[in-house]
Amino acid sequence: MIRIFVWAVILFLTLIGASSTRAKNTDDVVVLKNGDRLTGEIKGLQRGELKIKADYMAEAVRLDWSKIERIESKSTFIIALVDGKLFTSVMRMLPSNSDQVPNFIIGPSQDGLRVPQLDVVRIVPADPRFWQRLEGSIDFGLSFTSGNDQYQTNLTATTTYRTGKHSFTASIDTAFSGQPEGDSTTRKQFTFDYRKQLTQRFYVGGIFDLLQSDQQSLNLRTSIGGLVGVNLRQTEGSRLSVFGGAVGTRENYSTLLGQPESTNADALAGVDLNIFRFKTTDISSRFSLFPSLTTPGRMRLQTTSDLRIKIVKDLYWGFHLYENFDSKPPVRADKNDLGVSTSLGWKF
Repeated sequence: MIRIFVWAVILFLTLIGASSTRAKNTDDVVVLKNGDRLTGEIKGLQRGELKIKADYMAEAVRLDWSKIERIESKSTFIIALVDGKLFTSVMRMLPSNSDQVPNFIIGPSQDGLRVPQLDVVRIVPADPRFWQRLEGSIDFGLSFTSGNDQYQTNLTATTTYRTGKHSFTASIDTAFSGQPEGDSTTRKQFTFDYRKQLTQRFYVGGIFDLLQSDQQSLNLRTSIGGLVGVNLRQTEGSRLSVFGGAVGTRENYSTLLGQPESTNADALAGVDLNIFRFKTTDISSRFSLFPSLTTPGRMRLQTTSDLRIKIVKDLYWGFHLYENFDSKPPVRADKNDLGVSTSLGWKF
């Protein structure tokens, strides 16, 4: 189990630490509604923020998408609209005095597809290099109490790779607490998600999850399954989707508690919620319910929630909550494993 999570951490750090140079247009033009003009390389649009970097800038600057008046670019981008449609094309944006005017042009000419600016929710450079399409965050927190020498550390990290209608997300969530002269407890979770957009609203996907929890005497729970979901809301400031499916689980509990291993089938129902505000806060939550198909009356709940408050540039202060609840564990173990932590984080 420890080796699995060590390799997962190594893989994650390799992904976020990799960098490469590339030849790319650096004459993209962005004009703000206040008249300011920037020339450089458009890095993309995400969560209501357009990133652009000029040669003289040490870091890319983030611009409020609703405050941009005009864009000129010769580069090719992957463009996602609020209705779920995806395009790989060049783009440009014309000045407009209304949010309802279709001033964003997808295509090489004036005859291209025109949509309102705020209907565009994501822009990603169509770069063939794997490393350039990664996005995510990493958080680390540490606390210590001198009275009883109690200490606690937590590490959460996630990275997403998108290409066309497909997205792949890997995440790590670990917590460790203990005392030099006392017992210690650990919790480790690794999750891999796959999503494919089928239509404007519907998507399919798969999930692979590993969980170890000393609190629940769980040595390892391995879950593999598939799902179907629907996007209920998708704007530049919020996203809401619901999904359902089925998973198979293999559980290995402490041998001191009786039945050490079991295999189960569970249904899956869940909700994903993301809310983001330019230059202020970012909230992401996932709620997953697993009614057992093989053990009548058993219900598992798994939820994570993150609140991020921007400090400066890509640095933020984070609050993380997780909970794993099992209404009928197969051994005499705790039903609930709940944790709340604060941390310092970085987005990339």
